[in-house]
Amino acid sequence: MGALLQRINKADRSVLSAIAIAIAVVLFLSVNVFAALTFGSARSDLTQGKLFTLTKSTNNVLRSLKEPVTLRLFQSIALLESAPGLNVYSDRVTELLRTYQELSNGVLRIEIIDPIPFSLEEDRAIQFQLRSFNLTKAGEQGYFGLVGTNSVDDVQVISFMDPSREAFLEYDLTRMVANLARPAKPIIGILDGVGVMGQEGNNVPPFAVIRQLQSSYDVRVLKYDANVIPPTADVLMVVHPAGLSERTRYAIDQYALAGGPVIVFVDPLAENSPTDPQNRMNYLFPTSEISELFERWGIQMATNRVVGDRTMAIRVSGFGGPTRVVVEYVPWLQVRPENLNQEEAITALLQLMRISSGGAIQETGIDGLTVTPLIQSTRDSMLIDTLAIRRRDDPSRLLEVFDPSGVRQTLAVRITGKARTAWPSGAPAQNANTDPNAPKPQEPPQIAEGNVNIIVVADVDMLGDTHVVNGQTGRPISNNGDFVVNAIENLAGGGALIGLRGRGLSHRPFTTVERIEDAARTKYFATEQRLEAELAETQNQLAQLQALNREDVAFQLLSTDEQRRIIEFNRKMLTLRQQLRDVRAALNADIDTLETQLQFANIALVPILVVAFGMVAASWRRARLRSARARAGGRTA
Repeated sequence: MGALLQRINKADRSVLSAIAIAIAVVLFLSVNVFAALTFGSARSDLTQGKLFTLTKSTNNVLRSLKEPVTLRLFQSIALLESAPGLNVYSDRVTELLRTYQELSNGVLRIEIIDPIPFSLEEDRAIQFQLRSFNLTKAGEQGYFGLVGTNSVDDVQVISFMDPSREAFLEYDLTRMVANLARPAKPIIGILDGVGVMGQEGNNVPPFAVIRQLQSSYDVRVLKYDANVIPPTADVLMVVHPAGLSERTRYAIDQYALAGGPVIVFVDPLAENSPTDPQNRMNYLFPTSEISELFERWGIQMATNRVVGDRTMAIRVSGFGGPTRVVVEYVPWLQVRPENLNQEEAITALLQLMRISSGGAIQETGIDGLTVTPLIQSTRDSMLIDTLAIRRRDDPSRLLEVFDPSGVRQTLAVRITGKARTAWPSGAPAQNANTDPNAPKPQEPPQIAEGNVNIIVVADVDMLGDTHVVNGQTGRPISNNGDFVVNAIENLAGGGALIGLRGRGLSHRPFTTVERIEDAARTKYFATEQRLEAELAETQNQLAQLQALNREDVAFQLLSTDEQRRIIEFNRKMLTLRQQLRDVRAALNADIDTLETQLQFANIALVPILVVAFGMVAASWRRARLRSARARAGGRTA
C-alpha cells in the first residue's frame, strides 16, 4: 500500500512539475510580448558618461522638425570589415541615427547605403564628394560619410565620419539637422570698428575670416551708430567697439536680452586699429570695451593690461646687446590644444591659434549666469602694462622683467543664462538721423531681462590676415578662422546647440591592462636598448672595415686578420640580432600570456564559477534530502 502511494505521489509531482513549467513558459512569453508592446522604445543608458542619452537640445530640435529631412549614411561594408575600430564606431553612428529617427516621429528619415564599387550608390557618394579610401590594389574605393538633404534640396555633408570626433558626434548630427531645418542662409550682422569688411571703394578686400564666413552666411554690415539691431540678424558680431555710442551699446544690450546670439571682439591694445597719419606710432583707437554690458554679463576686462605668457610666446627677432637674436615675445601667443576648452565644440579640435596682445577676462560672479572659459593662458603668465607694448619695448627687455603670476588668464569666454539690462532706468536717447526728413523711429518696448548666449574674445588682432593666412599663398597658418566659423555656426544654431558639448567615447582603453603591458615592456627595455646599441656599434665597425676594401681591391687581397675580423663581426651581428629577437619574443609572449589570462577570466572563469556554485548547491541539497529521508526512516521504524 505504501509503495502504491509513493508511485501516485511521484506521478502527481511529475504532473505538477509539467504544469509549472508550462505556466512559466507562458508567463515568460507574456511578459516579453507586454514589454515589447508597452516599452518598445524605452531605453536605459548604463554607460559611463551617458553615451547614448541625448541632450535636451537635441530632443528639442528633433521634436520641432516640421519639414522632412533625410540623412543618408554611406558606409562600405568592405571598408568597415577591414578596419575593426571603424566597425565599432559605425555601430554607434547607426544606433544614434535610429534614435534620432524615433524622436522625430518619422519626420527625419534615415537611409543606410552600401556604395559597392561601380554601383549607382558609389556614383552618388562621388557626387556628394565623400572621402574615399582604397580597398584593393585594383583601385576599388570605400566610403564612410553622411549626407543630409531637405525638401528644398539643400545639402549638408560630412565627408568622413571620423572616429576622432566621436566626442562630438551628437553635436555634428544635431547641427546638420538644425541647419537643414532652416533652409535660408543665416544672417550675420556686423558692427565693424576696425575695418574687417574692407573698403570696397578703395579696392581693399574683407579680412580672410570674413571671406570665409561669406561662403556660408549672409554677412551684412550694420550702421556703426545703429539705434536698433535688426531682429532679422541671426547672429550679431561686434568687432572692436571703440567709440561706440551709448544708444548703440543699448541696442546690443536689447538684442542679447531678446535671445539674439552675440560674439564680441574687444582688445586692450588693438594693433590692427587705425594709426594717427601724423604719427604712425600712435594708435587712434587702441582700446575697446563695453563696460556697462560686461558688468551685466558677469565679466570685466582691464583696458591697460595685456596677457603675456613665456610658455606660449611666439619667437621673434630682437636685440641682445648689439646683435639681433631670436627671442620669445611674450604678448604674442601661440594657443595649443591644452590652452583650449576640450569640452566645447567651438574649440575642442583646434590645433593652433594666434593671439596678439590679448586682454584678461575675469568673471565677477552673477547668479543665473554661467561663464565658461574657451581660451586660457598657462600659469607661466603675467599681465603687462599696455604702455610697454605701445612703446615697442625690446622683446628681450620684456622677457627680462617677466614675473609669472602662477594664474591662468582667460582670453575668451562663453556666457549663458539670465542677464539684466544695463539701462534699468530706460532707453537712452536715439542717435540723430542724418536725414532730417526721415520719420523718427518708434521706440520698441524695453526688455529688462532675458536669457543670453554670448561669446567674448579679448583680442581683435586675431582676426587680422597676418594671424590667419599666409600673405603669399593665402593658405591658413592658424585655426583662428576656424574658431570664428565654429563660434558663428554654434551661435547661429540658437538654443539648439547651446547644451551640446563633448561626450565620452564608446572606445575606452583598458588602463589596467595597459599598465601591466607597460610594466612588461619596462622589464625588457634595458636589455633591448643594450643589444640595439651593441648591434649599432658592431655594424659601424663592420662598415668601417669594409670601407678599406676599395672597388678595385678584391676581398681575398685583404689581410688574414682583416678577413677574420669581418667574419667575427658578421657572426656577432647575427648573434645580437638573434638575442634581440629572443628579447622581443619574450616580451610578446608575456603580453600574449596576459591576454590569454584575461580572455580566460572574461570568457571561461565566470561560467566555471557558476557551474561550481551549482554543483556545490546541488550537493548540499542532496545531502539535506538524504538527511531528511534518514530522519523519516528512523521515525517510521
